[in-house]
Amino acid sequence: MSDPDPLRHDQLIVELRALCAAKRSGTMFIITTENHAAQFVLRGGEIVGMTYRLLRGADALPFMKTFAGGRYRFQDETIERADPSLPSTLDLLALLISEPTAEVAPPPAQPSTDREAVPDRIRQLIERELAEFLGPIAGLICQEYLAQGANLASPKEISRLVEAIASEIGDPAKEARFKQRLLPLLELPD
Repeated sequence: MSDPDPLRHDQLIVELRALCAAKRSGTMFIITTENHAAQFVLRGGEIVGMTYRLLRGADALPFMKTFAGGRYRFQDETIERADPSLPSTLDLLALLISEPTAEVAPPPAQPSTDREAVPDRIRQLIERELAEFLGPIAGLICQEYLAQGANLASPKEISRLVEAIASEIGDPAKEARFKQRLLPLLELPD
């Protein structure tokens, strides 16, 4: 997993280059400083897929070049699929650094720790259910939302957090299913 502080876009691309040079296979999950999900999929050091929010492949490229920065996590896995519409890895890496990016704003002040602001049981339930819809990036998304200083002292605030996290799924039917599954598990008083 990456450093807790956000990396600038160019630093993330340096990390991506290192993963490619090491011939890694897996997915580099990124949560941008704008709070959007992005992914680079690698097979043997070659970029064989990428997504930004709901955009995939070449459609995602313009957005992969312009986000300011973010946090990342790399998950090793065997990758079978490849997007034939993508340019070569060398071309992609060159395209990704062709435009200057803005500096990453310092993260907002945080409460002492996520664990103090959110009970472990609630955090684990949210993360587990979200993983059913988003896979391994769920932990990173939860971490981002909780790092925003959510003080979940009331059931209403927890429900708001669940609503906000559900919006990351990007499919209204799946968002509704996520909330239907999660809210009863949280056992929130009315």
